[in-house]
Amino acid sequence: MKRADRLIQIIELMRRERRPVTAQYIAEELEVTPRTIYRDMVTLTASGVPIDGEAGVGYIMGDGYHMPPMMFTEDELEALMLGMRMVQERADKDLAKAAKNLIGKISVAIPDDLSALFLNTDLYAPQFVKIKEEKVSVADIRHALRRQFKIKITYADVKGEVTDRIVWPILMAHFYDNRNLVAWCEKRQAFRSFRTERMVKLKILPEKYKPYRKKLIKQWAIENQIPDLA
Repeated sequence: MKRADRLIQIIELMRRERRPVTAQYIAEELEVTPRTIYRDMVTLTASGVPIDGEAGVGYIMGDGYHMPPMMFTEDELEALMLGMRMVQERADKDLAKAAKNLIGKISVAIPDDLSALFLNTDLYAPQFVKIKEEKVSVADIRHALRRQFKIKITYADVKGEVTDRIVWPILMAHFYDNRNLVAWCEKRQAFRSFRTERMVKLKILPEKYKPYRKKLIKQWAIENQIPDLA
């Protein structure tokens, strides 16, 4: 998570809480160390955010603080709407719902004239070919991706041969008519691509994998000569 995004999340978390919260609590929520939160608090207070408290005791947001409204250009708003419509058409139902909710949040957070332009953007991304039906939860795959959990899948290959695999999910690619999970396969000791509609069963395991996902993505990109991700 980028630091700017984390600072915004800290503000949102503290506005939500009505009681003092410790750096440990915030760190657990954002999956960083308390030391990182201490540094972030110094940055926020220096920038004028009314935060009271101190390390080891707790922090609380002062009354009346509002984040500045989001400002976008017309091109940026059209890009956002086109992207959200693509997600609604091509992503799994949970992510499609999140895209719809995001459209609503953005529309009320920007000035009325820009909101009207945003909601009436005439850019569309129709999906003429439906994604093949999936037996497993793509939302579970995305959860495992975010948290770096290993997953166990029962997978049927193109020949119909069914095998059980334990894999380390590193990224998901959305193609025209299917979704592919790229993962490190413990069985093959190599990176493999798994089409989600060929997954018969899926279970998130409690064990997390190492090294970090970004490092594995870079390794996979180098092996596959994909410079944008390497």
